[in-house]
Amino acid sequence: MEDKGLYLLLLELETGRTIKAGRLPAKYFQPGFYLYVGRAKSRLKQRIARHLRDRKKIFWHIDYFASKASIREVWTKADYLDECPMVRRILRLIKKARIAQEKFGASDCRCCGHLIYLGKKSNLEKLGEKLGLKKIS
Repeated sequence: MEDKGLYLLLLELETGRTIKAGRLPAKYFQPGFYLYVGRAKSRLKQRIARHLRDRKKIFWHIDYFASKASIREVWTKADYLDECPMVRRILRLIKKARIAQEKFGASDCRCCGHLIYLGKKSNLEKLGEKLGLKKIS
């Protein structure tokens, strides 16, 4: 695995619940599957390992969400750092997908958010092929 790039976490929230992520307002998240698009400018492997650990300091928006959900799969795109275009492509390719919360994971950019609500699990293998992603777990 390269040292930098995008990572996508497929998460499952088994029961709907209200979650407050950092400075964002508390929001009710429906049960179902979510896709988070993140980026590591360096140490991609370590960033993913951190997300997969149960015990960690809660720091990023996704840490708050992942503490209530389960990470089911991890996908990467090495040497690609453009989260926002990736989110837009995913929203175009998965018809029922939508941004789960405005600005979630996107406080340092102008896009709408990096957490996508999928509802039921989509076929990520086909999506991965179209987007040039590699499944790592």
